[in-house]
Amino acid sequence: MAQETLLTYLQKQGIISPPDVTKVQLETARSPKNEETVIREMGLANNEQIAQAKSALFNIPFVNLMEAKVLDSVLSEVPIDSLKKHRVVPFEREETSVKLAMLDPFDVQATQAIQRSYPPNTRIDVYISTEEGVNFILDRRMGEVMSSEVTEALEHVDVPIQEIAEDTMSLEKIDFKNAPVARIVNSILQYAVISKSSDIHVEPMETRLRIRFRIHGIMTERLSLPKVLSPAVVSRLKIISSLKIDEKRLPQDGRFQLKYKNEKIDIRVSVMPTIHGEKVVMRLLESDLTGIALEGTGLRGNAYKIFLDSLSVSNGIVLVTGPTGSGKTRTLASSLIKINDPGVNIISLENPVEIRVPGVTQIQINPDIGLTFANGLRSVLRQDPDIVMVGEIRDEETAELAVQASLTGHLVLSTLHTNGAAAAIPRLLDMGIEPYLLASTVRTLVAQRLPRRVCRYCIEPFPAPAEAVKTLTESLSSIENFDIVKYLQKAIPAIKKKGERGASVLKEPEIDSNGNPVISLYRGSGCDRCGGSGYSGRIGIFEVLDVNEKISRMIMEDVTAQDIEEEARKYGMISMIQDGYLKALEGLTSIEEVLRVSKE
Repeated sequence: MAQETLLTYLQKQGIISPPDVTKVQLETARSPKNEETVIREMGLANNEQIAQAKSALFNIPFVNLMEAKVLDSVLSEVPIDSLKKHRVVPFEREETSVKLAMLDPFDVQATQAIQRSYPPNTRIDVYISTEEGVNFILDRRMGEVMSSEVTEALEHVDVPIQEIAEDTMSLEKIDFKNAPVARIVNSILQYAVISKSSDIHVEPMETRLRIRFRIHGIMTERLSLPKVLSPAVVSRLKIISSLKIDEKRLPQDGRFQLKYKNEKIDIRVSVMPTIHGEKVVMRLLESDLTGIALEGTGLRGNAYKIFLDSLSVSNGIVLVTGPTGSGKTRTLASSLIKINDPGVNIISLENPVEIRVPGVTQIQINPDIGLTFANGLRSVLRQDPDIVMVGEIRDEETAELAVQASLTGHLVLSTLHTNGAAAAIPRLLDMGIEPYLLASTVRTLVAQRLPRRVCRYCIEPFPAPAEAVKTLTESLSSIENFDIVKYLQKAIPAIKKKGERGASVLKEPEIDSNGNPVISLYRGSGCDRCGGSGYSGRIGIFEVLDVNEKISRMIMEDVTAQDIEEEARKYGMISMIQDGYLKALEGLTSIEEVLRVSKE
């Protein structure tokens, strides 16, 4: 056992196949990366499988922190900053010992640092855990610390704050790093990061300052502050965003950057004057897509194959459509990672650059100085690109340049704001693009939305109501040779075989005494991990329209989007709602979520 490596152990367990073992060995031989790093990057084993393997190899016990009951009294004995720094969790306490979950059980410095928080004779029993488990416990603890820090900071707010509210200029003289308002702002930002919020809204109301977070697409109020703090909080945000604190009449835009768990998070700031004071909206932008694959977006089956094939051609246009916040940028960034190669020159034009992709030349659009999408694209084409990603096609000039770029041997990826995939065609025609040019350049059209994912920790089945079964059956009946019972009889065992969390509760359809199928749907009962909402995270639902020869001819005939969509379905296209319903049947989301996002 001592001679066995992580790679050979995972192979013996049937987790990594022999061909993949060879790939890992080749990569470790030609790079400074170790086996574990390569295995993670290739997605050959998940964190729990790796942790379990290390537990067996090193004879160190494993603990699943996602299922363990960790008391706050145990966590509070060690400062949260120390737990975050060393990525450890004390999860069980006895009189003379403490059980410590670690990502690296051989990190002696971490063990010694934690030891100092306990009496000298306390024994530290080391356990291995996963990054997800450690993050979950620490993030929960951070939320509790935020609440207590805001409460404590408010206790130190006294009369001078009232003076600040009346005299904005005096804010320049305040030591914001030590002021209570700075602690409040820091706590708000930390909560936004750990709750995976996409936006923070700081809104002055008539009698209070409302703080709301957009979490998984849903706006939720989490904090209410005294109205007297509004000018101070806004001014603190202006200072860190390099905005003018004495300008309260005009809108302002800025940005700043945070670091959390070695990850850089760009935050875009918009300040808008209102009748009750200045409102601030902050958008949190992921810096990179490390570890995120195109396969993880929710694209799958024939839709995934069509989309992937469209990325491998040397020229043409691939468009991803949907409203703001539907995941278009993430899909395109994942696509760039998928096709990125040292032998390919990829350049992107974005406003803003939300996700930083290593190896891709990314350009920030700045209309104030004349760097628009159109001007930028015109210049980019002189940089010898193979692939160009344009953040959004907004006007006729950009659309024409995108078409010309594809005609001259470039693959162009971009986005449009339309409700469906087929609707992109009339939208481009309205911009003045000739039908014959669209027919010869557009390769693939994608529409997408992001419904919330049912929490994998509290997911539970329930019999689908008759009305829901009717809705599902009617919608899915247009898929050729589709039978809902046969589909689930094949899909559910395949999902369970993968061993993913929550899969064990999935149920195959049954037949009642009248010969009718009994189908299960799924919901989250609500737990600590999802904040009681029953949902955690989001998953994409897609429709992918392959522009084949028949559809190209239809474009030149100036037919409607509905005609194009109907023709695409004859060739097997699954609509966005159908994709959502299939994922609801598999327990990934709910019918309610599919209908909610489809109306956007």
